[in-house]
Amino acid sequence: METLNQYLENWDLARRKEHSKIALFDPTLSRNLTSSEKKHFVKVFYHLRGHFHDFLWFVASHAPNAKAKRTILENIEEELGGNRKSHEQLYFDFAHSFGVDLKDEVVNQTSYVLFAREFNRKHLEYLANSDWDGKVIAFAAYERLDNVDYADLLSLAKSIGATKEALTFFTVHAQVQHYEMARDKFSLENLWDRNDQEVREGFSFIGDHQNQMWRDLSDSVFRYDNNNN
Repeated sequence: METLNQYLENWDLARRKEHSKIALFDPTLSRNLTSSEKKHFVKVFYHLRGHFHDFLWFVASHAPNAKAKRTILENIEEELGGNRKSHEQLYFDFAHSFGVDLKDEVVNQTSYVLFAREFNRKHLEYLANSDWDGKVIAFAAYERLDNVDYADLLSLAKSIGATKEALTFFTVHAQVQHYEMARDKFSLENLWDRNDQEVREGFSFIGDHQNQMWRDLSDSVFRYDNNNN
């Protein structure tokens, strides 16, 4: 019988295989992006990660006890960076290195394009229609994706010209172990033993939904100049 670790190893491999088909994660292609295409990526990607607080708030607000709430709050505290810059500030630094001031995106959401809105909306829809175990599974799956996504995102950031401090947002996320925290605090092994199908369904949704977003983002970036001339 397949164990949780075996399932997740195969899940990771499937995610990496999907990434290998996406132009945005091919440095030989992304290094040729124009300045306007790079800025478009910076702005749209902000919305694909900048609304994660809605996801966290929904899960925390529906947590059944103080221990579960504290686990989500620990994640939020880590996002705020303690005595160091918050992850939001680190991303602003990355954007600034490309001449992008994100204040307009925060206030007016000018580049919050339809597929990005749908990406975030469907996460909340999934959470709203899930019981507590389903919410925990979705949270753990989303966090595990960082282990796959940010290795490729770091490579992407380097390929488009980000250096030194501008890369900090990506290097930090490539090193964090949020999934391990979620796995241990929410006893994902026990959830698997009790109902492995629910775990599979949650991870499948989060993984497939995220991969569709990457494909949409890649298409949006590489077609940006042609669509705006």
